[in-house]
Amino acid sequence: MNDFLTQSHWIGKFTDKELSPDEEVRLLAQASYNPLLRNELRLDKDINEVFDDFELISLSDTIRSAVSHEKSRVILPLYVKIAASVVILITLTALAGLLVNYSKQNPGQSFHDRNPLLRHETNGLFGFMQAYHMQDMPATPAKRRDLALSSSFNSYSLRPEYEFLIGTATRDVSVFVISPLPRVRCKADSQLQFSWRWVSEVVPVSIEVIDNRGRLMLNSTQILDMSYSLETRHWPKGLYYYKIITVDELVTIGSISIY
Repeated sequence: MNDFLTQSHWIGKFTDKELSPDEEVRLLAQASYNPLLRNELRLDKDINEVFDDFELISLSDTIRSAVSHEKSRVILPLYVKIAASVVILITLTALAGLLVNYSKQNPGQSFHDRNPLLRHETNGLFGFMQAYHMQDMPATPAKRRDLALSSSFNSYSLRPEYEFLIGTATRDVSVFVISPLPRVRCKADSQLQFSWRWVSEVVPVSIEVIDNRGRLMLNSTQILDMSYSLETRHWPKGLYYYKIITVDELVTIGSISIY
């Protein structure tokens, strides 16, 4: 076999894990110095993932249905729009009047009482009840940002600095990652299988997993086997990011969503 690009059935068999060990070694040897073949292997794998992702197909059907509904929706007459605008204007005017009336009642004290960063701790009835919880730290931008983050951040919030790298081409050509997929969804108490092949010589592989807040969950280094099993038995539900790294280079980045 001289030209692997013309043997497309080998690429499909590799993705479906139907190649013999000898055929797999020969294909990976060609991929070690042929970037176009590596991209073909990655593309074929991504296409299979799309066809297997029933949620993505369902989302596509929902989008098409919404677009069709938008095209067929009834346009309201002009007089209905004018009436709605008048109602909104009256409502805003009433709210403005309430705010002006409220501001006359010692606005400085009202703001002080309702700002969680400016409240002071006072003893309640006979010292057994607390009226306010004291926040003795200054209202710095960092404190306000942390306060907003704690109230709006959830365990599935995305990290943009990792999201745009998921599924990109392998940076270190000495290792070819077979599993897991770039984006993994699994239930709690799952076991994830990491596997790869070395193209030429064996080099140590490391696996690092962080949660979506940047906290390190796993740092397994100097792996010389061709696979690694990750247990998520005691991991909370949420979004995680994994990195596969060689000695000096990042191989790939992916995400793990535990639900």
